[in-house]
Amino acid sequence: MNYLKARRRYYLKQRKLFDAWKVRFKRESRLRIISRKRKAIAFVRSPLRRKPSFLIGPTNSANQGTLWSRALTHAGLPSQSLRISGDLANEWFTSDFALNQSDWREFQKRQELADLVASTKDVLLFESLRPIFRLLNAKDGRNQILEDFELMELMGKQFGVIFHGSDIRDTKSHAARNPYSPFHNESPDLEKLQVRSAENAAVLPLLREKKIPIFVTTKDLLLDVPDAHWLPVTIDFDRFQQVAKTAPIFPEPAGKMRVLFLPSRSWLKSAELIEPVLIKLRDEGLISYHSYIANGETLMHSEIPDAMAQADLVIDQLLGVVGVFPIEALAAGRLVMSYLPPEAGEIPIINISPKTLESEIRRIAHERPKQVAGVEYASRWHDGRESLRALAEVFGFKI
Repeated sequence: MNYLKARRRYYLKQRKLFDAWKVRFKRESRLRIISRKRKAIAFVRSPLRRKPSFLIGPTNSANQGTLWSRALTHAGLPSQSLRISGDLANEWFTSDFALNQSDWREFQKRQELADLVASTKDVLLFESLRPIFRLLNAKDGRNQILEDFELMELMGKQFGVIFHGSDIRDTKSHAARNPYSPFHNESPDLEKLQVRSAENAAVLPLLREKKIPIFVTTKDLLLDVPDAHWLPVTIDFDRFQQVAKTAPIFPEPAGKMRVLFLPSRSWLKSAELIEPVLIKLRDEGLISYHSYIANGETLMHSEIPDAMAQADLVIDQLLGVVGVFPIEALAAGRLVMSYLPPEAGEIPIINISPKTLESEIRRIAHERPKQVAGVEYASRWHDGRESLRALAEVFGFKI
């Protein structure tokens, strides 16, 4: 009983803090007020300026929030990325704004974020349906993101939602269409993905009802969310292109072919099917391969360009998804192997399956082709320009 009373007091206090903030916001806001005759105050969505400003967060997954923001800002549209993290000390990427979750739980910090958005931002892109503000912090059984949507409507802001992959992917449908899907076998990891994606999928009807733009970063997700817009992943193209310029593949005509396989999550990236083949070919003396998995090693993202500079061939995964890593490898001038389902489109990646992986590696080791199309493809679609065009088309601003 004491616990219930304490919890009720907490939520009453939260409501008072939110109501006080809302009164101040209404007083200070420059948004147009309508329905004065009815003595009601309602806010309308503000038309976008020619050069609107953006905030993207709060996950900065694969550094996409920062890289999209960089592309927007370069085009004259001020943008910033946000990351709310449980462990900022071990983050792989740098965000424009970074908050520890413990700090974010303080109402004042969330209020400061809301004030920043109210006064300086025109468009918000919510990643993975994760909340940013939660000023009311109600426990009413609804998805937490709905509070933030209502706040954006109160402010008159434009906003959209971005899904990166496992946050919305239907694992059962994926397993049905992909014979090499890692989702065929039940596991605690898979169960966690399914719970998360199901929670997010339950919000899709509301997004459609409110006509909130939905973006996905890989084309396979258009099978799960057919009405979404493709927002291409963006890479630090100049950085990886420098690898292509300074470290060409097959520098020694008679040397072993150097192979890089660097799965972020072994079970998701089909390591149990790929690595045994690589070890076999390494033991034969055909290839040079360092097993990061067997050695329990991980690489920081800042170390990946150097790792790619020491490889001729990069192997990605059998998931059927073309994400950031293989695009970076293409920009670095590497040969890339991955499983490409029909929905992936035409990409200069060597298409493999568990049955053809070994034979394709042997073929490449013998033929030693030079990668010529990958750099151009990465530049055409993933240096930020196409992402910018996708956002401009949906939100109606000029670039």
